Amino acid sequence: MPHGWRPELVALDVDGTIVTYAEFHEQPRPPVVDAVRRAHDAGAHIVVATGRSMHSTLPLLDQLGLKDGYAVCSNGAVVVDVATRSPVDIETFDITDTVRYFTATIPDAVLAVEELGRGYRVTGEFPAGDLDGHVTVVEHDELVAQPVTRLVVRWPNGDRERLRVIARDSGLPSVDYAIGYTAWLDIMPVGVSKASGLAKVAARLGLTAADALAVGDGHNDLEMLRWAAVGVAMGQAPDDVKAVADTVCGDVESNGLAALLETYYPVPE
Repeated sequence: MPHGWRPELVALDVDGTIVTYAEFHEQPRPPVVDAVRRAHDAGAHIVVATGRSMHSTLPLLDQLGLKDGYAVCSNGAVVVDVATRSPVDIETFDITDTVRYFTATIPDAVLAVEELGRGYRVTGEFPAGDLDGHVTVVEHDELVAQPVTRLVVRWPNGDRERLRVIARDSGLPSVDYAIGYTAWLDIMPVGVSKASGLAKVAARLGLTAADALAVGDGHNDLEMLRWAAVGVAMGQAPDDVKAVADTVCGDVESNGLAALLETYYPVPE
């Protein structure tokens, strides 16, 4: 980057970047909130880019004091106008064949799809704390009745590595997460990622990837770290995430994001 370069778009992952993994509803710490607001006040477009659904992202935006701009939710499938708290772009896909594949391959898995702005429709009970919002149990036929933004595959008693293999063999785009010692998988529409959602936001703002800084710690952040002019991995990120980043900052427990943002948007003297 040229000397003195400062991002005009700052894309921030949530869990493991803005907040720790202590619990789902944890609030961002004051140093992080202050750093994000300072960047915003300096003219940066702050874009939260998260795997969280819209209904669980909106409270975080309030905690950060963000009242305008955009957020990228559901790993890029939903772009939200922060001011109106409503989606402006939604990517969906037909999950009929996908549900059939996973139901046949992992009969004891539970599946879920997002009900935008409300919660989830699920085929069975998810472990406590996994999902927030309104949760409705439905039959498989109802799950696939209409296109969705993503399909969640949760295998409470399954092996995470085995789930990765099953997902890979399906040929479907997916992002896996570790939740405790069990397995969680997000199946996304083809071509959808945080990077694709951020590219749409950048276009709306008259910007490009060359204007962007992106910060994250997970496998669902890989595409956006590659997309941005400067991709930064959190200190606790897995090695393969750090490998695609341009640099690594401190970990989430030590408020690494706040320290990183301060290098671009210092505290006024």
